[in-house]
Amino acid sequence: ADPAELDGLPADYIAAHKPGPDGKVVISTDTPDYSPVMNYARSEALRKRLYEANLTRAWPANDEILRALFTKRDELARLLGRPNSATLELEDKMIGTPEKALAFLADAGRAGESAAKRDYERMVRRLAADQPGATQLTPWSSGYVTQLIRKESYALDPQEVRRYFAYNNVRDGMLQLTRDLMGVEIRPWKTPVWDPSVEAYEMLDKGKVIGRFYFDTHPRPGKYSHANVVPLRSGIRGRILPTAALVTNFPAGDHKTGLMEHRDVETFLHEYGHLIHVLMAGQQDYALSGPLNLEWDFIEAPSQMLENFVWDYDTLARFAVDADGKTIPRELVGKMNRARYFGEALGDRRQYGLANVSLSYHLGLPEADLTGQYAKAYDAYGLPQTPADVHPQASFGHLNGYSAFYYTYMWSKTISTDLFTRFKQEGLRNPAVARAYREKVLEPGSSKPAAALVQDFLGRPFSLDAYKARLNEGE
Repeated sequence: ADPAELDGLPADYIAAHKPGPDGKVVISTDTPDYSPVMNYARSEALRKRLYEANLTRAWPANDEILRALFTKRDELARLLGRPNSATLELEDKMIGTPEKALAFLADAGRAGESAAKRDYERMVRRLAADQPGATQLTPWSSGYVTQLIRKESYALDPQEVRRYFAYNNVRDGMLQLTRDLMGVEIRPWKTPVWDPSVEAYEMLDKGKVIGRFYFDTHPRPGKYSHANVVPLRSGIRGRILPTAALVTNFPAGDHKTGLMEHRDVETFLHEYGHLIHVLMAGQQDYALSGPLNLEWDFIEAPSQMLENFVWDYDTLARFAVDADGKTIPRELVGKMNRARYFGEALGDRRQYGLANVSLSYHLGLPEADLTGQYAKAYDAYGLPQTPADVHPQASFGHLNGYSAFYYTYMWSKTISTDLFTRFKQEGLRNPAVARAYREKVLEPGSSKPAAALVQDFLGRPFSLDAYKARLNEGE
């Protein structure tokens, strides 16, 4: 890119992307490079080029690999007496069958359709103000226009918010939240690490070590470029301590070098929630009763529930400070919450679309045109629609690990929204609720069916009602 095309991006992003000998700036498709451009770059040409580069990664080479993968999965399912791979993959999940998964997508899709269309039309109108005659939203302008509307209609400037989230403080805030909610202690763990930037910790309950974990939270060449938790050792009560690593790519340091977007703080807490789950559930008598054998379409729910805490002023006020040590203003957090649900229904439709793609590829042998099959399945829900000249399937990594059950994210979100209703009713910092959550949802691991864990905590079966109500929060 030309340096001038970075107009609109944060100053520290521009400072970190100096022109090379040819006068050009190099931008990768790794998330720390990609997301800021898509959200803040005023240059539509740059956003479009980067979007297309991102969604043509590994194509056409990966089509051959995907086709072999889908075909072998279908062959295995038929050898085992199932009509297709999706049936085999979903029979040990909460949802049970592909038919129920498709019905769930249709039901959730209907519930959020009006809110999604409302926000889409609003975004088209805002785009047309800068591009007269625009009648539809392009996917490379979606994030950018969302930020414009939040700034203009909700008086929320994400760069103002960012001032209060320096990595060192955010990390310490996450650790303190664990102490407050879970009643545990966390201390540094002296052990060899694989890179100087990696930190190691021990978790203690009533003075006894119950788990160990690593924070590998900053980017470096060759490292995994997204965010996840890697379980390293399954726990067994009285014999083996559960151990896991949190792997992310956040900037390091204080307000000079480590400023984070609020959505990155949310991601941090989400992934950290997985790590807490691994440690809390690693106290069973058998390793197979730990968290890794939970129904896969529940596994995201506890982490998604925890995300709500970084929208709570009392939680943020404990660690969100600017370079002068001033606490994030209550008024600013109020603005963040008023803008929170704008565009959410639209984002959820993107997730329904991706879930439909993953099911489509596993309901039988793949079609000859994998790109066409992707677009047909995605566009049944997604807005904006899939543009020409991209091949998203080639870099849709979840088609490998998640196969037919990418719907997991949205199914878990409905459960997490329902789980949070008890915190909302009885208090986010209510120690009795937090203790019940730890004992009834996290600690049992997979020793009970996930539906039973939810019922134990809520006192009733879970329902989609809270999620459907949430979809209309932005009205």
